[in-house]
Amino acid sequence: MGIILLPFLLGAIVIGLLSLIKSIKLIRLKEITVKELILGLFVSLILFGLIILIYYIEGQAWALSPAFRIPIFMIFLPFGIHLLFQKNKNRNLVFLSKILLVSISLTLFLGIIFNNLLFNLIEYIGIRSYY
Repeated sequence: MGIILLPFLLGAIVIGLLSLIKSIKLIRLKEITVKELILGLFVSLILFGLIILIYYIEGQAWALSPAFRIPIFMIFLPFGIHLLFQKNKNRNLVFLSKILLVSISLTLFLGIIFNNLLFNLIEYIGIRSYY
């Protein structure tokens, strides 16, 4: 499983780092404001909450499932949407693109700090893990 998991997680880290670098550049250019930072944090927290809710509804989780679900729903999909909307003529879609970029950056940063939080949370709320 490591043959599949390692490149997958490395890809998520690379995308997260690219998003972080781009976010910092846009903050320096004052194209990302505090509003986008706060909304990006909310998006990250909401996505994380939805992932936990899905696990709770399912009642069980494959032990390596978080290593796939979190990058897919919190990094890969938002990054794809960001790429689609970043050069759009619609200002609202560009705004959404910046929020998703910040969300990806914060997800990477918070994911490094709170690495075991999801696994502990899954055990705490009583979701059965299987291998």
